[in-house]
Formats: sequence, C-alpha cells, structure tokens
Amino acid sequence: MTENQQHNEQLADDLKRTPDAGAFVAALLDKIDRLGNVPNVFSLPAAAFNKPEDIRWFFGPKFVAVGPTKVTLKLKELLQQQPGIVDTLYAVTRRIRRNLRGERTDLASRLSAVIDEFAGVACTVFRDWLAAESQNAAAGRGELFSLARTEGFPVVKNYLTALSRGLSFLASDSRPVRLSRFGLEVAGDTKCCRPGTQLLNSFARIIYRFDASVKAEVDLSEPANESEKLRMALEQTRLQLDGSASRILVFGNLVFEKGGERFDYVRRHAALGEPVVLTWAQLYNSSVVAVPAKVLCIENETTFFEYAERADPAIELILCTMGQANRLLVSFLSQLQRMAAEIWHWGDLDRSGVLILDSLRRRTGLEIRPMRMDVKTFRDHAARGRALPAAEKQLIVSLLQRRPDIICADLLNEIASQNLWLEQENIGV
Repeated sequence: MTENQQHNEQLADDLKRTPDAGAFVAALLDKIDRLGNVPNVFSLPAAAFNKPEDIRWFFGPKFVAVGPTKVTLKLKELLQQQPGIVDTLYAVTRRIRRNLRGERTDLASRLSAVIDEFAGVACTVFRDWLAAESQNAAAGRGELFSLARTEGFPVVKNYLTALSRGLSFLASDSRPVRLSRFGLEVAGDTKCCRPGTQLLNSFARIIYRFDASVKAEVDLSEPANESEKLRMALEQTRLQLDGSASRILVFGNLVFEKGGERFDYVRRHAALGEPVVLTWAQLYNSSVVAVPAKVLCIENETTFFEYAERADPAIELILCTMGQANRLLVSFLSQLQRMAAEIWHWGDLDRSGVLILDSLRRRTGLEIRPMRMDVKTFRDHAARGRALPAAEKQLIVSLLQRRPDIICADLLNEIASQNLWLEQENIGV
C-alpha cells in the first residue's frame, strides 16, 4: 500500500469516527457539485452539529472557525496548503465529482432542441403547454426536464409524440371517441389510455391547465380532489369515459331527417308511452324537422320516467341529462332551439343541480329556464329535505361569492340558510 493510499484510508476512518466531520464534508461536496466549482469559504449553522470541534480537528484549527452561530471552513487557504484536498475528499467518500449546474445547462439545451421538433403542431392546447414546458426547461425544471433527466430523451420524444397526436385528435372533431380508439390514435395501443393510466391523466392535466373553457367549467364545481378534477376535465372533451357519454333518453313527438330519409320512430314510440334512447351515431349529420314547442331536460332518470308517464308527447319533448349534460345533449339542444319555443331544465335543488343548469346554459348559449328549482318549491317540500353537510354549505357560499349573478342564486341562498337540500325525486311529478 502506498503512502497516499494509507493517508486516504486514515482520512476515511477519521470521517467514520467523527460523524459531524463526515456530515460537514458531505455538505461541502454537495455544494461543489451544485456550483460546478470550489467556493473560497464554506459555512454551516453550528446548531447542526453536536461536536463542531470535530470539524476543526479534521481540517485543522488554522482553517476552521467555530463560532456561536456557524462553522466556517476557509477553503481557499486550505487549498493553498493542500491543493489536492478536494479530490482527496471525493476519493475517500467514494464520490464522483459532478457539475450539476453544467449538467442542467446541457440537458436544458438538448431538451430545447427536442421541443423545437414539435413546435409546428397545430393544436393550440399542445402548443401552449409546450411553450410553458420550454420555459421551465430553460430554468432547469418542469415535467419534460424531469423526464429527460430520469428516463432519457427517447422517452421524452415518445411522450411528446403521444401527446401531440392525442390532443390534435381530440381537437379535430366533435364526435365521441372511445378510450380504446383514442389509445390507438395516441400510441397504437388500446390499453394505454384506460381510466387511471398515467398517460390519460397527463392529457387531463394539460387540458385542464391550457383549455380556458374546460378549466372554468371544472373550477365552478370545486372538485374535492385531484382525481375528480381530472375526470371532470376529461368529461369536457369528446372522450367517452363510459357508455352514457354518447346517448340520451328521449320522449315526445320528435322527427328528424338523415341521408334523405325521414325518421319518426321517436314519435311512434311516444304514442305508445315509450321513451327511446338516441345515440350520437343516429343524430350525427341529422336535421330535426318536427319537435314540440316545449323542451324539458330532467336531471334524474327516475323522475324522467315518472314524468313521461303523464306527459303529452305532442306538447313537450322530454330529455334526460342523467346528471351533467353530455356533449350529445348540448349539441342536440343547440339544434332544437331553432324550432322549440321554450327550453326548460328541472334538476335537484342543490348546488350540483344549479351547476348542471348553469353549465347547460353556458355550453349551449341558450336561455334555458329552471323548472321547479325555486325558493317556493324548496319551502313547500322542505320537510323531505336532507341535511346539508358543512363542507357543502361552504362550497355554496364560495360559489355565490364568485358568481353572485348565477342562475337560481336565491335558491342557493335558501338552501344554505336552511341547511337542507332536496333531491328531485322527493318533489314528485
């Protein structure tokens, strides 16, 4: 064993026997790695050490000052006496010296070149997200920077390709698309965008952040957690998260034309007292030629069927939203408004019911009026009301502060003051 090797082994033993000296050296090397160079002076709080004198003993009293608040190593002076001390410390601690600042700069430069390859994608949401990630990468942070550092550039390119394909595909058409089909468009894999997958969640996060209309819609409902927020964002797209996204229940004298043919089976079924299910495929590229003067949207399925049993199909067309209206219903109402004299909505007497109506009005641009969603109806049936959770009351207060002019604001105030809410089914038809 050489004299140098013996010296290094002794230093390694000294660091093991003096934990405070070992911690000080580790912190010093961390800083050198971060800076990419050696500082003239290095200090740490004295309170971080049990025996700061051990640090003074390790480096020598000439080079270490132990004060009441900090321990300081005069590194410039130490290097003048021992020029190779920094390399020695890396060796005895079995570390490889790095220049993290330089590595970040190099990584950011290479990542910028990769990002530039996707700058020509036409999709606005993708371009806006990419611009934000480009700024983050230049500062050594962000999703793509982290991915490049941990997984490498081939993974980054595959990820960007999938995102650009998927977001462009969603923006290219209004027709509903199944998640399996979406996965094929994104990466040639029917399973890659199943609910809960990392890739589908990435689409949801990007759409939420960079599509202003989606963000506004989701934020109004104040989702309880990240998972709910992502689901709500995806529901604003043409993705079919479940079968209800592309169908609606209908009852009434509706007739439409498509491909030169007239379809009146909705009316014929209504004459027998039977609602029917209409799908996107049936209504796509169709034109409504006959509809009653009144159109009523009903939020809940139970109430829809009960109401249809008593309704006159010649007077009103009844549609079931089954909760938040899907894109098919929004599109269908926009077409019906050319012929219908009035459009109404009847939902639960609670915050969610009002938000569904408000969303329907904003997404269609129509003056859809509330039916039986008023203070009098609420008071008349308050005995059947359910206790309003404290958290839900706070959400109502928050909503009214942000949207004091929201439709049914007086009903929301009444719900909050009475600490009750009413399900539509409890009102009866």
